[in-house]
Amino acid sequence: MPLRSLLVYSAATHGLFAGLFVARVGMGILGKQRAAGVVPWWSYLVWAPFHSFTYLYTYFHTLHSEAHGTPVATEVAPGWWIGGRYAHWRMPERRWAATIDLTCEFPEGSIRNTSNYLLTPCWDGVPPTPAQIEEAARLAARACGQGDVMVHCAHGRGRSTTVMLACLVRAGLFSDWRDAFEAEALDTWEARYGTAPYSVSSPRPSF
Repeated sequence: MPLRSLLVYSAATHGLFAGLFVARVGMGILGKQRAAGVVPWWSYLVWAPFHSFTYLYTYFHTLHSEAHGTPVATEVAPGWWIGGRYAHWRMPERRWAATIDLTCEFPEGSIRNTSNYLLTPCWDGVPPTPAQIEEAARLAARACGQGDVMVHCAHGRGRSTTVMLACLVRAGLFSDWRDAFEAEALDTWEARYGTAPYSVSSPRPSF
């Protein structure tokens, strides 16, 4: 009976989160703290089935990607980095002028090495809103003169690329996101992953 109850709870949990993913809502249900990037203990207890699967999948996906030559973080322009959830593994001592965290399911691993931290919580595969992109781009543009900027999501692909384009344009490195995306490093990134900037239903923000 306990096993059956556990399986039912696990199925119900994943069903709930699948619905939230599709509806693009409910990122705050995991309780991640905006200021510190911490996921509280109760979240791991209440949502154990979701956290267990997400951690295992992301961990082994990262190991697999590294084994096939994909770094956990890439410098796409001088001082501008795109990374995944485990980027801090390979750069534990690096200090960041700004870290833009696009995950809602993982704690921030480099919070102690970051001068400016912005949490923009998104589900994996769900783009941030235009307002969130603009907020992230403005922070990055202000901070880039102080040092390197990291933009990361779980795997360092879709969400990160979308926000990075806005950051590069806002910082004045490119005139618009198309020019930024065609830059050599991001062009190589797109060729490897087939990842184009997410489209959003709301009007595109002015960069």
